[in-house]
Amino acid sequence: MDVKQWLLRAYRIDQQIQSKNEQIEMWETLAQKVTSDPSALPGGGGGYSSRVETYCIKIADAQAEIERQRDELISVRREIEEAINKVQNVTLRLLLEQRYLLCKGWEDIAEFMGYCVEYVKRDIHRQALRAAREIIAP
Repeated sequence: MDVKQWLLRAYRIDQQIQSKNEQIEMWETLAQKVTSDPSALPGGGGGYSSRVETYCIKIADAQAEIERQRDELISVRREIEEAINKVQNVTLRLLLEQRYLLCKGWEDIAEFMGYCVEYVKRDIHRQALRAAREIIAP
C-alpha cells in the first residue's frame, strides 16, 4: 500500500460510517411509511410486520457495523497520528494533520497555512508524503 493510501485509511472508514448512517435514515423512513399506511396495519393485510421487522433488522445490523467501524477508526487514527507526529518538519507535519487527520480540502489547508493552493498540493504535499514514507516504511 502506498503512503497516501495508508494515510487515507481513516478518511475511508469515516466515509463508510457516514454511508451506513444514511442507510439507517433511509430504513427508518421506510419503516415509518409502513407504520403510517393504514392498509398496512395488522389485519389490514400487506405484510406489515414482516416489512417493519426487515427494516429493524437492517437498522440493527448497520448500527452494529458502525460500532465496529468506529473502533477500527479510533485504532487507525491513532496509528496515523503516531506516524505523523514523528515527522520532524513542522510545516510537513501540519499539512499531514490537516489533510489526513482533519480531512480538510486543499483550499482550506492552503488558507490555514498561508500558501497558495498549488504550492501546497504540488510541493509541500509531495515533501510531506516523502517524509511520511520514511517513517511508515523505512
